[in-house]
Amino acid sequence: MTASAPVQRSLPTWDQVVALRDFIHGRTYAAAVPTIRLNGEPPHAPGSALARVAEVNGALYEVTSHLCGRLYAELATGRPGPIAEASWEALISITTAWREDPELPEDMRELLPVKAQ
Repeated sequence: MTASAPVQRSLPTWDQVVALRDFIHGRTYAAAVPTIRLNGEPPHAPGSALARVAEVNGALYEVTSHLCGRLYAELATGRPGPIAEASWEALISITTAWREDPELPEDMRELLPVKAQ
């Protein structure tokens, strides 16, 4: 019995990473709008739905930024390796949630795995 090889995707260009980062950051910001407080407003109650939304959005923003940073560093070497591949796979995994979003950059749509029927 032979093991199947993982799906090999080509790595993105620098511009594709920037476009995807901006798209994901835009989505996290849009989702976080209800949690934004004006100066002087009290913080959201700990454990409240708004506090949780703010935490999740902040975490997704940080994860996306970290993955993109690793990918940029790898692409800049001219010889990206496994770190670049893992970072790109993680970003693609995050982006799959917005597969049908009309604002998803068109060249990103072709990079997403085929949706199971």
